[in-house]
Amino acid sequence: MPDYNNIVRAMFFISLFGYARVLENGLVRTPPMGWMSWGYYMCGTDCEQNPDKCLDEKLILSVADTFYNEGYQEAGFEYIIIDDCWSEHHRDKDGRLVPDRLRFPNGMKYIADYIHSRNLKFGMYTNVADVTCMRYPGSKGHFKVDADTFAQWGVDYLKVDGCFVGEQYLNNAYIHFGGYLNKTNRPMVYSCSWPYYIEFIHNRKPDYPTISKHCNLWRNYHDVVTSWSAVKNIIQHYEDEYSGLEKYHGPGHWNDPDMLIFGTDSLTEAQSKIHISVYAMLSAPLLLSCDMTRVKGYEKNLLLNLDLMAIAQDPLGIMARPYRIDYITLWVKPRMPRKGDIYPSYSFALVNVSGQKRTITVRPSNYGLNCTDGYSVMDIFSKRFLKNITFEDSIDVTVPSEDVILYTLFPL
Repeated sequence: MPDYNNIVRAMFFISLFGYARVLENGLVRTPPMGWMSWGYYMCGTDCEQNPDKCLDEKLILSVADTFYNEGYQEAGFEYIIIDDCWSEHHRDKDGRLVPDRLRFPNGMKYIADYIHSRNLKFGMYTNVADVTCMRYPGSKGHFKVDADTFAQWGVDYLKVDGCFVGEQYLNNAYIHFGGYLNKTNRPMVYSCSWPYYIEFIHNRKPDYPTISKHCNLWRNYHDVVTSWSAVKNIIQHYEDEYSGLEKYHGPGHWNDPDMLIFGTDSLTEAQSKIHISVYAMLSAPLLLSCDMTRVKGYEKNLLLNLDLMAIAQDPLGIMARPYRIDYITLWVKPRMPRKGDIYPSYSFALVNVSGQKRTITVRPSNYGLNCTDGYSVMDIFSKRFLKNITFEDSIDVTVPSEDVILYTLFPL
């Protein structure tokens, strides 16, 4: 007679191994960069009355063309992601999701193929409940068929929301859905909203050791809205919660502070520098959400600044550590290149969100720099090398109101 207890145990560990593989799918070894529809277009279904906010096939293909033709792809922007409100309100007779027939007349495989022809990557959205956050069909009870559908369509990135379900269901559903995604054998970035709902909807502490094993990135704070105050609140959250978040963050698994609000006339030029600089220092995903024709010249210069993108895409993937100095927050990030595989380079972002300019003195040796041959200091925004310093020297910096100074120090 077979030993059924051993069989059950073996099946459990096989299943567990299958789910655990989700994290190590080889994807997003640096944080994903691209564009997502929600922040600007939201549930843009009324295309006749509001054509400028229409979420449709034409829009998605236009973003692909912009990335391909205007240098964004070379800077690292590659994912184009459709968020909520893309489907019909009912599944087909076989239980499969159906794209809105008017707004996406050629279907999602057509869009995926077009995006892939540009050597870019395609992302989509679902929710683990019966319905999505905007009441379109969700994936509860359909995890396998939806995972298979997304794989057949050629999806490279899947954002999975967590509206309308309880804490225990969330803690199980994200693991199980990730398992089905893995079993499709199509590599798909798995973006989870799991910790946000646990902390801010169910008022519990997220289980980051488990979340980081099963998701490639995860939302852990409120949605950004198009305002400077929202950006400041997000930055403050990551400053306050650094010690609880940084240990689970790195290649293949990222904290996600939500989208960049460039192209929305929401920020001054200096505020835009803070927004993208802190995200780059955090090794956060850089996902735009805007009408790409409305990106201002200074915003585009920031997005295509390859020295800034090198900080954002550094292969070490270290989340910068914040230090509060009077009214300035100094973010310090060890990064490549290393000298002799011993001494890393460091990026320093001095962020001033106050209403007046501030002057501080920074001594690099207080923040881990110890190359006795010294460092060469580069200003990331001007793209100029400023001077060489010893690791014991001090640097005096004046940061204008609501602005940032961003340096990288390379070991000599």
